[in-house]
Parts: sequence; C-alpha cells; structure tokens
Amino acid sequence: MALSVVASGCIGGSGGGEKTQTKINILYTYTGSFGDPAKGKQAAQAQLQQGAWVIYQVAGGTGLGVFEAVGDYLKANNKKMGPPFAIGVDSAQDWIKPGVIIASMMKRVDVGVYNAVKQAEENKFRGGVVELGLKEGGVKLSTIEDVKAMFDSLPADVREKKLKDLGFKNEDELIQFLEQTRKQVPDWIWQAVDDLQKQIVSGQIVVPKAMAKDQIELLRKAQNWTVMEKYAKEWAAKEPKPETYFDEKLNQRKNTGKIAIVYDVGGRGDLSFNDMAYMGAERAAKEFNLQLTELQSNSENDYLPNLRSLAKSGEYDIIIAVGFMMTNAVKQVAKEYPEQRFVIIDGYDPEMPHNVQMVLFKENEGSALAGALAALIALNDNKDTIGIVLGMEIPVLYKFEGGYRFGAYWALDYYKNHKQ
Repeated sequence: MALSVVASGCIGGSGGGEKTQTKINILYTYTGSFGDPAKGKQAAQAQLQQGAWVIYQVAGGTGLGVFEAVGDYLKANNKKMGPPFAIGVDSAQDWIKPGVIIASMMKRVDVGVYNAVKQAEENKFRGGVVELGLKEGGVKLSTIEDVKAMFDSLPADVREKKLKDLGFKNEDELIQFLEQTRKQVPDWIWQAVDDLQKQIVSGQIVVPKAMAKDQIELLRKAQNWTVMEKYAKEWAAKEPKPETYFDEKLNQRKNTGKIAIVYDVGGRGDLSFNDMAYMGAERAAKEFNLQLTELQSNSENDYLPNLRSLAKSGEYDIIIAVGFMMTNAVKQVAKEYPEQRFVIIDGYDPEMPHNVQMVLFKENEGSALAGALAALIALNDNKDTIGIVLGMEIPVLYKFEGGYRFGAYWALDYYKNHKQ
C-alpha cells in the first residue's frame, strides 16, 4: 500500500484581532502494515521533513521504524534526547529507544487478561463485551514505573543483552536516563495532560470514538475540539451499550488450576501487545497458583488448531486469545465447546457466543492524552506540526487517530488560554 502523508491544518482560536494565529498541523500516514519497520521509518522521515516535532506510532512492528527515524534525526543534530520525540503504543516502550520516546500510550492488555482469569478462577466469569478506558485503568500514558515493570518482565538474559545494546551498565542507569528525558518537557505540560485525563475520567469531557471512514473524515475537517466533542456525544448516543452475561452453568465447573494463552503471529517478545497479555496471565498465574500453557501462532492458519486443541482437552479454566485476528476462530471454537470459557483481546463480533468475553479498549481516550502531550511539546517550542504513523487502515485505528486529533485541539485551546 502506498504511503499517504496528508497535512491537516488545525487552526485554533476565535480571536479576530490576533496578529499571528497559533495553530497545530497534524500529519497522518497509514502505512498498510504492522510488521515493516522500513515503511514506518520512511513515513516518519517524511513527517520530520515536513516539520513534525512529535510523532505518535500506532503501527506495531512497523512503528519501530518511527523510533529509528527520530533517533537518526537526533543523532544528525548531535542530540542524545529529544525533542523531537516519538510516542510509543500498547506497552511502555520508552526504554526501546532511550531519549527518543517521551512516553507511550499503554493499552493495558495485561489488565484485561488478568481480570478475565480472576473471574474464571472465582467462578464469576461473564461473557459479552467489557470495555476498558481511562476510568477502568485500561489505557494510560506510561510512567517511569510502568517502563520499569515492562523491562523487568523480560527474561534476565534478554534484559542484560538489551542494556548492553543500549549502552547502559545497569538498569538504574537506563531509568535515570529516561527520567532525564522526561525533564526535557516542562512540568506544566505533564500537569495539563493530567488535567485532561481527570476531565475525561469524570465525564466532563467526551472523546470522539471514530469507527468508520465518514466519522474520521468529519474529525479531520473539524476546526476545534468542541466540534469534535459534539460528534462524540452524537455517536455515543447511537452506539449500543456493552452487555455482559452471567451463565450459571459456565461457573459451576470444578476448576483445574490450568489456564492457556494463544498468541497472535507477533508472538512473545514483540515488546508490545503479546508481551502485555503474557504479563497479565503471569500475574494471575502467580496470584492464583495456576499452571500457564502458552501456544504461539506462526501464521493465521494456526489460530483454529491452536484454540481447538486446547478446548478439546477440557483441561483449562479459561483460554486467552490475543488479538482481533483470532475473532472468527474463537467464535467457531466457542460454538463447538460451549462449556469452555474464552477471553479474546480486541476481538468483537455481535454474534459471539456467551462463553466468550470480548475485551475492548477505549484507545481514543488514551490517544487524546498522547495528542495533548504532542501538541503542547510542539507549541512550547514554537513549532506547529505533529504527526501520527499508523498500520493498516482499519476501524480500530480510526479510534487512535481521532483521539489524537481531539487531544491536540484541546491542547491548542489550553495553550492559548494559559500560555499566551
């Protein structure tokens, strides 16, 4: 798929008498891939050339190329840390390219997995849709503590190799460098982002959830965040509320103390989605003294046999499927084994059997914080452009892009009201 880098001019303010109008431009690129770092690097380089001061990557393995591009830019300018910066996604990726990544929009897959396993072990399992946002702890901007937890979840030999590759003697040295990187951003910016989070959690501000092409197009054309919020409320009113179902029969079974997880093709070691799922399963296994079985999918053709072999055995209290690509396979196997409990992360089907819990995330809310952080960093440095590099053009990624735009516009308004 060809890259499409489009600048969306976001002009802020209603004051007619201003000599220079403060604005924020948002560049966006859908690379068409989640596993091609070269495409991510190419997209980020193009955005940097157009003046992007912060770039948010939402492209899985492709996004690693974004970090590389920003790192190369800093190196060419004899800088050890930004700005410009990148923003990571899914896990606390800050440590992957120290000095380059200012924060990450964490999708707490570990929380979703842990909660589902806990329900199963306590025989309180509910099928249906569970949606996790800022309020539920399902999305957030990474903290240094999150980064440390993510790094510490890696095997000891992997940690040692990573530290050596990154040029740090020990983990403390890495953490100190990351803390120093964060200090490149003034405290008032972090506080402003925290203020936005509190307003979203309280319901005072509603972030748009674009799930269709026409919806994201409306957000791309919008001139301020209040217009976007109007769309958000209209769309939310029409959207069916998530429902869960408690099946007595599913929760009368005698638990075996065994759970299983089927990874997506990205697999363990992706430093992202699958690793976060493992963290949640491992935490539950330790807490409830469970035996954890892990199955890797080498291709999409492995989903059905992996899930079916686990369900057929009847040994597992719950089977965890990681990623929306497994939705159809989970639906099929769940129908074949109606007494087996499943949880799928990021997968949704309105006709999914009730023995499946579908864990979804309000990525739009977390991305709003990323957009606010990016825009405020740029505006504070007298820059007017930020970017976002995404994977395939699919509905779930519209949620990221729309939230990012909303947060950037909110930040523009905040900056004009508080800093000008």
